[in-house]
Amino acid sequence: MLPAARTEAAIYLLGKITDERRAADDIVRAWFQARRFVGSKDRRAIRERVYGVLRRLNRIDWHLEQAQTGAQAETEHTARLRVLADLMLEGEDPAVHFDGSPHGPKPLDETEQAVAERLQGRSLDDDAQPLHVRAEIPDWLADKLVPLYGDDFLAEMDALNAPAPMDVRVALARVTRAQAQQSLHKGGVPSKATPLSPMGLRIEAHTDIARTLAFKKGLVEVQDEGSQILSLLVGAKPSMQVLDYCAGAGGKTLAIADRMGLQGGHSAGRLVACDIEEARLKRMDQRLHRARLSDLVERHVLNADDIWAETNAGAFDRVLVDAPCTGSGTWRRHPEQKKRLTEERLSELMKTQDEVLNGAANLVKPGGRMIYATCSLLREENEERLGAFLKTHPDFQVTPIQTVWAETFGEQPCPDMGETPYLRLTPAGHGTDGFFVGVLGRKIT
Repeated sequence: MLPAARTEAAIYLLGKITDERRAADDIVRAWFQARRFVGSKDRRAIRERVYGVLRRLNRIDWHLEQAQTGAQAETEHTARLRVLADLMLEGEDPAVHFDGSPHGPKPLDETEQAVAERLQGRSLDDDAQPLHVRAEIPDWLADKLVPLYGDDFLAEMDALNAPAPMDVRVALARVTRAQAQQSLHKGGVPSKATPLSPMGLRIEAHTDIARTLAFKKGLVEVQDEGSQILSLLVGAKPSMQVLDYCAGAGGKTLAIADRMGLQGGHSAGRLVACDIEEARLKRMDQRLHRARLSDLVERHVLNADDIWAETNAGAFDRVLVDAPCTGSGTWRRHPEQKKRLTEERLSELMKTQDEVLNGAANLVKPGGRMIYATCSLLREENEERLGAFLKTHPDFQVTPIQTVWAETFGEQPCPDMGETPYLRLTPAGHGTDGFFVGVLGRKIT
């Protein structure tokens, strides 16, 4: 493909990502699947432009606002205009990309040409940019995150805005990490051990892992290292009754099943995966089949009018609550989600998190634990939710994460968390997605 054709493809995809609520990954993947003739170099170039614009969007829009005057200032920041600005800020010649060729964008009109001229010679970063623009986050979030990270704020935001690698979890009940690594290598996929998780391997982003024998046999599953650590901190053992309360597509469910030794019937325990949507649980089918767990993991759709929760009250040793959240800790994978997050949406999620915590608490047996987690950076979804819960549930108390970490990882040092009893993982500090984990024990009365 010529540069202009790549540019036109990027403009089209960015437009769809802006107009739709679907994940950018799904949109880009579907477009490539419908155009298998597009070569690997072209795919990489198109993907880099699309995700590059999404990661630079605040700064691009800021420059467009500076470059537009008069009636132009009212012009919508379309995908075409944003790609033009991105090219100009990289020092590219717009004529090469907007050449009017059959598969390329039409030439710049008079207004666009004027914007391009004003952007000539500018750099992406500018000292005049407000902090939230430089940090590439919504303006209302800066007031929440600056106090949290202090002097490390920009470093954390830069890491959150960088491309993420792909992590996979090794099914240790079936194969060693070295054996899985060797199998991936034979399939043309080099990997290295994750630094914190003892069951993880790290590979290059956008690797077609599904074509490898290790994946097809269920020896590895795609799962961020932070999510692997959360699964380990549940502390599931073969004899336990364990519940994944917000299981979704089942990544953590499978990791817990591996720790319980469910494959081959090497467990006297019980593992249940719940969710409020049947469609989400159905997405687990293929993964369970690959892992040979189809008949070994119970699944239940939580309905307001069923008696399952009442029947199973106080039945579980461990209840994992991976709560619905803003997903702000995963923005390095899903940069399009930044523009979609609003203060109103945050308030809705906080109410949902309170409801989920209250519902899950009834299922924990005395002496058992509830493990609350989000992939959010925000105290409102993390410490504050647990604080509110503990005020109304005196039968629960915080189990310090340092204690849980030692139980799980032995002498492996716990990430530096100061004196907080909770775990926070970040891209800058730990190389993972942003995760929060708090462990609450139910008192024996």
